[in-house]
Amino acid sequence: MVLMSDASEKLRVALLNRQSIIEAAGDQTNVYRMVNSSADGFEGVTVDRLGNVLLMEQHREDADVAGLMKALANTWPDCPIFLKKRCSPQSSDRCGVQVKGSPTPPVFEVMENGLRFVVRLLDEEHIGLFLDSRLPREWVRANSKDRRVLNLFSYTGGFGLAAAAGGARSTVNIDNKNSALHFAAENYRRNGLPADNRTFFKCDALYYLKRAAGQQGRFDLIVVDPPPRFKRRRQRDFLAHEDYGKLLAMCVAVLDEGGVILAGLNALKASDTRLDEMIDQAATACGVRIEVTAELGAHGDFPPTPDRPTSRFRVLRVVK
Repeated sequence: MVLMSDASEKLRVALLNRQSIIEAAGDQTNVYRMVNSSADGFEGVTVDRLGNVLLMEQHREDADVAGLMKALANTWPDCPIFLKKRCSPQSSDRCGVQVKGSPTPPVFEVMENGLRFVVRLLDEEHIGLFLDSRLPREWVRANSKDRRVLNLFSYTGGFGLAAAAGGARSTVNIDNKNSALHFAAENYRRNGLPADNRTFFKCDALYYLKRAAGQQGRFDLIVVDPPPRFKRRRQRDFLAHEDYGKLLAMCVAVLDEGGVILAGLNALKASDTRLDEMIDQAATACGVRIEVTAELGAHGDFPPTPDRPTSRFRVLRVVK
């Protein structure tokens, strides 16, 4: 068991390690990972600061959350605290409950690098924004001007939003869930960014790539960051650690000359070596050479831990 004094000291150190990151962001960002599981001495538990709200996620049944919960309440006595038991077989537990503080709207707005995002703390396992992808989103925003951007597995459109804010000629967000695309559209609206009937598509990403290739569709920047596993209609499940090379090859087929791919793979089953192998597989399948020009990970509020996947992206340039 983690004693309260022990938990308080570990939390103090975790916050101290993030102080420079938070100070550097100023008032442009108010979302951070404050505790990242074993990297901060709390096995199986993470804590995110979302504006004035704290979200604790329990990823292991045997994780001791009581001491950390008390330490959080003592450190931020005025902050509402929500808990998601991500390890629970019950969907209601995984989707969250408020455990401390005055009643708080479960859907509200946060800010990252001056961009506004809607997050939701109940009814869904994920909040609508993957905080460990902040650095890759910064890269997209800085490298999208005048580019046609395709955002695959877009979820709530974070990369598309960053591209639009960076002056992209067009952004296309592909996801197979209407609820995710609804929030993507709301994120665009809250930031006053342009969107039309081509900006959001409910579609299987692999089917979209196949159709775009057949219609000679071309993009200058493609963001491809699939979940580790997802079901496909009338086909076997997509497994990122096995099938990512084929997915990259499909992206190359719709990439215009001089374009780049931001390739994300956040699956524990896929090592860096395995990722390199699948990039090589894509190159061989397409008869091209693929160069890795940059590697992007998470900001310092996500210290690495062996028990949790974290943001891992490669910037790829295709040489034909």
